[in-house]
Amino acid sequence: MTTEANKQLVLQYFDCVNRGDGKGIYALLSEDFLFKSMPRHPEWMKYRWGRDEFSAIPELMAQQMKKPLVMTLLGMTAEENRVCAETESWAELNNGRTYDNAYHFIFEIRDGKIAEVREYSCSYTAADVFGNFEENFDDTTDSQGNR
Repeated sequence: MTTEANKQLVLQYFDCVNRGDGKGIYALLSEDFLFKSMPRHPEWMKYRWGRDEFSAIPELMAQQMKKPLVMTLLGMTAEENRVCAETESWAELNNGRTYDNAYHFIFEIRDGKIAEVREYSCSYTAADVFGNFEENFDDTTDSQGNR
């Protein structure tokens, strides 16, 4: 794929995120997809999720939010099979709190699919608003309805 096609794939991904479309996200990911959060601290925020777990996140987050998370793209850079995206998020939670964070994502593209995402963000902000993310969700159903 060209760098422009890779950027379009990443734009499709963010469109799915903003619609809370886990099935749409699932369709964009390779079978061996890996998501890595890249904080230094706390240790429990170093997530490693495969395709099923990662594409289930929009539905799980929707349980805590009044509306889907809005991810605003500030800029993208692409080279070979990598696309880097700078974004900001905003969401209003059911408990009245707001979540806004800044991110840098590195997408690795292979055969027209997203094969890996590395997410750099403010772990303090995420931990302050959500606590231990995985402990807050007892439903581990993926986007296909599997547990």
